[in-house]
Amino acid sequence: MRLDTRFLARLAGVVLIVGAFTAPAPAQGLQPGRMAIEAVAAISTSSANADDPFVFLDLANTIRVNEKLDVIVRPYARRLPGGDWDALLYQAQIRYQPAERVRLDAGIISSPLGLGTFELRQDLNPLVGSPFYYFGPLPAFERPSDRVQLFSGGYPLGAILSVSGSWWDARTGITDGTPARYRKIFANNNPAAAAQFIAGAGITPLSGLRVGTGFAHGPYRRSDDQDYYGVPDYWALTDADATVFNLEAEYAFAYTRLSGEWVRDSFENDGSPAVARGFYVQAVQTLTPRIFTAARFTQVSAPILVSTTTVRSTRKALELSGGYRITPQITIKAGYEGGRRFNVTDWTHAAVASVVWSRRWF
Repeated sequence: MRLDTRFLARLAGVVLIVGAFTAPAPAQGLQPGRMAIEAVAAISTSSANADDPFVFLDLANTIRVNEKLDVIVRPYARRLPGGDWDALLYQAQIRYQPAERVRLDAGIISSPLGLGTFELRQDLNPLVGSPFYYFGPLPAFERPSDRVQLFSGGYPLGAILSVSGSWWDARTGITDGTPARYRKIFANNNPAAAAQFIAGAGITPLSGLRVGTGFAHGPYRRSDDQDYYGVPDYWALTDADATVFNLEAEYAFAYTRLSGEWVRDSFENDGSPAVARGFYVQAVQTLTPRIFTAARFTQVSAPILVSTTTVRSTRKALELSGGYRITPQITIKAGYEGGRRFNVTDWTHAAVASVVWSRRWF
């Protein structure tokens, strides 16, 4: 994997500076109770492919070094439909909080953009599936295909500084790849790392309501990315930037939670920019301490290259489900999932179900 050395040098400098000012003396060591372990295992399936389940394994370890510094290590593995297993280090970061409302995250960090990224872990997800655009690619809008997506569910290498007040929050920083492409840090088939400028902010005008926005800009394609695209050296790739913008909102009242986000991506190409847009809206209703219901509608509109012409197409998905907490550690969820893919007119319909186990140790 080729790396942007200037970006990594800046990031390494941040990590070293934080470490120099926060590392405890070697004699102190870790005290009992200074580590938290969160384990999650889940299996989900669909009536369309009942014998081909999705399996999810997640282990998040948070180590409290001192009152201002945490180290988070999160290995992750999953079985994809089709039988292939995928394993990676989802997080490996420091979280430094020098003041009550100031925080620095550096390393392989949680995604700094997107509301749905907070619910990609199955014990936090009220439905069986997730918004498809976090993992499904956009259609090709030029040749060779850039293999981008509306939003990424992956965790990037970067550094983000966050600050907050009583009714507002803001963040800014850099990451090593566009949030419009899933990126595995240690994979050997990544495009060259490219620093992205990230910024975001939110307000909480009243209790239970937050409205936020996020922005990212930087290269998503380099002229020397022939290996990633699988094209010969004489293929004339061009440098191109991507701009990602999102709006998000959530409102919780009584036993109801409403949430959603809207995303707009603009990709430079040889002609006019290719623009993709999408959103999801979601509602969760708690009926009893053990029973809840949820619904989510997701839609993405994107350009598609057909022969030599670009046309727009829309993909949609709807999920309705309910959940029952058998014990504090085990939850079962089941419901209906329907969808219509790009360039397809007919909807598919399926029953979906999942079993989730989660536990936390201190």
